[in-house]
Amino acid sequence: MSQRKQTRTKSQVKNLQTKKTNTFEFGVFNLAIPEHIEEPQDLSKVRTKFIPFGTNNLFPQYLAELKRKSSTHRSVLAQKAVFTSGAKFVTSNEDVKEYIKDVNADGESLREVFKKLADDYYTFGNAYLEGVLYDGGLNLYHIDATTVRASKNKKEVYVHPDWAKYNTMKDKLSIIPLYPRVRGSRFVVQFKDYEPTFQFYGLPDYVAALEHIAVDYEIGKWNHTKFKNGFQPSAIVEINGDMGEEEAKKLVREAQKRFVGDGNNGKIMFIVKNGDSAQANVQIIKDDQEGSWIDLQRITDQNIVTAHRWQPSLSGLVSSGKMNNTGSEIRIAYDLAMTTVIKDTSDLLLNGIRTVLYKELGFLPEELVIHYEPPISFATQIDPKQILTINEQRRMLDEDLPMLEEGNMFLTDREQIIVTRDDDADGKGDDDAGDLQVTEINSETQE
Repeated sequence: MSQRKQTRTKSQVKNLQTKKTNTFEFGVFNLAIPEHIEEPQDLSKVRTKFIPFGTNNLFPQYLAELKRKSSTHRSVLAQKAVFTSGAKFVTSNEDVKEYIKDVNADGESLREVFKKLADDYYTFGNAYLEGVLYDGGLNLYHIDATTVRASKNKKEVYVHPDWAKYNTMKDKLSIIPLYPRVRGSRFVVQFKDYEPTFQFYGLPDYVAALEHIAVDYEIGKWNHTKFKNGFQPSAIVEINGDMGEEEAKKLVREAQKRFVGDGNNGKIMFIVKNGDSAQANVQIIKDDQEGSWIDLQRITDQNIVTAHRWQPSLSGLVSSGKMNNTGSEIRIAYDLAMTTVIKDTSDLLLNGIRTVLYKELGFLPEELVIHYEPPISFATQIDPKQILTINEQRRMLDEDLPMLEEGNMFLTDREQIIVTRDDDADGKGDDDAGDLQVTEINSETQE
């Protein structure tokens, strides 16, 4: 059985040297986007037995770091993985039902492994499932896609815990055959997205929006820096007076102390000027940068969601005025996502697992299906009186309410008491003229 270690991805983030002046200090964060994302076409020029993924062989590590930097990007990836793995796996075969509860030595269920595969597939365009055969059984594991590289012969994969240190840690390398080949009871199944000119690896949907994902991080970083260190009073008041150099420096220090940090927006800065007898000068400072940054955030979010082929309402970006009390916009978006994104991916992953289970354990493919549940239920559109008995309704209100003797029926089936009046023959009966007749009529009798 393979030894698993959590791979520590190497950050592709570089801190530029800080630029200093006598007044301010600026820190710039650069999330460099790879200029070229391609596979080598001439394999004779590849010196290693594996195919590098990216110019420096660290493109998956870069994607992993990018996922941790953008809130919108990470949210969409998480939603895709959750929807793809469904609510649960369903089967009528008791053997299959028992197997999927515990599919490896780590005690993971098939849904847990499946969700990790879906997450990797959407994040990297590639996902890897490892199988370990033993007497009468099969263990299934997810392999972190950042640790796997394809071989030049397309018959095996190379697995290393840290490709950034591969040259100094070659002893950590594992070579596992691609299914249906098996070596030492181990094999790997690769799931990859199709991409023209790429034969060994897939690319994720969002690859065209890498710049926008980086900008999403930069906007958050800018906002954080502004609120934490921004010197932004709402006005500057110049006051005439006499002040020495030390007193002026003290004023600057006091201003920095008062205006830098939380809760300092909108304050007024006072400046005392030496040797000036003019009247006090008041300058109103207008911060008009917010509008452009808000527009940039909106465009960035839109481009990220579009690149993912996702729906804005599923990402919490519901348009103003379009959300009604039934959640119809989210339901429609969910149906679109299921037909255009989720079903294809879940079928790809599930069919690969079904093939392995059928060949190795004899489980029929139709014996394992995914049960999906929409994010918005139809409960709010259903009349409880139509589907719940009287006692069930009472129990929903308060579990301590006593149950009625005739409460195990629907309101429509309960006996109805109809009161009729026996009027005078001339049809003018008064209050004392007629007798009240009470008749119990069951709804079945009425029919």
